[in-house]
Amino acid sequence: MDKLKMHTPDLSQENISKIRKAFPNCVTEVFDEAKGELRLAMDFDQLLQELNDHIVEGPQERYRLDWPGKREALLLANTPTDKALRPVMSDSLHFDTTKNLFIEGDNLVVLKLMQEIYLRQIKLIYIDPPYNTGKGFIYRDKFESELISHEIASGERTEKGERLVTNPERNGRFHSNWLTMITPRLRLAKNLLARDGAIFVSCDEGEQPRLRMVMDEIFGQSNFVADMVWAAGRKNDSRFVSVSHEYIVCYARDSAYLSENKVIWRQRKKGLEDIYSQYYRLKRQHGNDFEAITQGLKKWYSGLADSNPAKKHKHYSHVDARGIYFPDNISWPGGGGPKYEVLHPETQKPVKIPSSGWRFSNPKLMQARINDDRVHFGEDENSVPCIKRYLKDNERQVPYSVFYQDGRAASKRLWALMDGKFFDYPKDELILQEIIEMVTKDSDIILDFFAGSSTTAHSVMLQNAADGGNRKFIMVQLDEAVNENSEAFNAGFKTIPDPSSPFHSALEVRNFPIPVFGRFFSGIWTTEIY
Repeated sequence: MDKLKMHTPDLSQENISKIRKAFPNCVTEVFDEAKGELRLAMDFDQLLQELNDHIVEGPQERYRLDWPGKREALLLANTPTDKALRPVMSDSLHFDTTKNLFIEGDNLVVLKLMQEIYLRQIKLIYIDPPYNTGKGFIYRDKFESELISHEIASGERTEKGERLVTNPERNGRFHSNWLTMITPRLRLAKNLLARDGAIFVSCDEGEQPRLRMVMDEIFGQSNFVADMVWAAGRKNDSRFVSVSHEYIVCYARDSAYLSENKVIWRQRKKGLEDIYSQYYRLKRQHGNDFEAITQGLKKWYSGLADSNPAKKHKHYSHVDARGIYFPDNISWPGGGGPKYEVLHPETQKPVKIPSSGWRFSNPKLMQARINDDRVHFGEDENSVPCIKRYLKDNERQVPYSVFYQDGRAASKRLWALMDGKFFDYPKDELILQEIIEMVTKDSDIILDFFAGSSTTAHSVMLQNAADGGNRKFIMVQLDEAVNENSEAFNAGFKTIPDPSSPFHSALEVRNFPIPVFGRFFSGIWTTEIY
């Protein structure tokens, strides 16, 4: 009986689905109060316009994003909470000194509790919210509504009015549930960002267009920074196109403030450690024979695979007493620069003058550069000199909007770290480290309120180790139950932030931070909602 459909087909929904094939823009979503669910509905004004060759009078048009549940989402953000945070001393490490924070509970409540203490204090927010795949996402939201009694009766709410809703496959085609879940959280998160802060939200192509629209509405279109793309490796399980990327949507809290204060984002170029290591090996071998070091460095570059990140910097192949450099253009930008005589230091003959003129406005400035050994000359006067650009002065670059990183690598690293496949789709800690590096510094605070395996906290620690920073993290994770058929459940975990795992005491003695369902053994203050 459980497998039988105990009702006849909903012909109206089938008819609307047929019309949607011809006029997809004429079908929308509405909430059916009688049935307590989202349903497809016809936008008859739009359909009437499609069937006419002149403008049809209808409701006033405006540019905005609407969905069933939007008012509910705004109410959720504004409704106060009577909850509080309670320290869990038994699960905390270095309680009196650490400022790292792991909070177990509903992130909507936590964000409300953080409003006063952390108002405009967070430099970076990164979240990876559940995607609207139709496979299910869980959230608990409490608010006053005439539908509460109906939803308690239907099992969608607890007796206290807390919502326990999944987005099952039958609702996977709807976007409203997902928007209603994410909107109040983003509104509250905005208040926590510092004026020079930013938020990064991971998303797939299913909700990316709507995420952009709702973030335009909350943060302002002028604060949109970029749609960053994580190319995570090719998949061969698709009938049409291998969708092998995810989006990371980025908004600044106040882009005008960033511009006024000349705030820029930079990240260290990849592959530099390998270049410097090879340089020091050659220097130990050849001493101050810079020509021999130069030739050795060029030979090393030529032997690198094209995929090696150091190969992108192969133009940094010359060496002098200051270090590694590349001979850069010494001509006046855009043409029309000054032209004067410059003598080659060996032949004492005038060198060729660049067609655009010299970069330096007069001979004295040029000679000062030459005397300081910052001009690269050819073997004789028949070539145009170059300005020396040193690698140590150009280690940082503007971040690219595309990350190329095999998504399977992060999973393998975490599985190896935890001796088991306890998370199916962990984020890549190296990619998040790049984001943390380009936006934050010193003692900035980073927040992730969909913490999961706490990859963000791991990344914070990696960047602190890389540059000596003292950044702090706040992780928030719902006490979501672990699937009873999962490897994690069999290993003894009951919830995602379960502190009673069999790994807890075993890993505690190690001298480096270990992510275990949100726990990092390097000093943390653990709290829960009560």
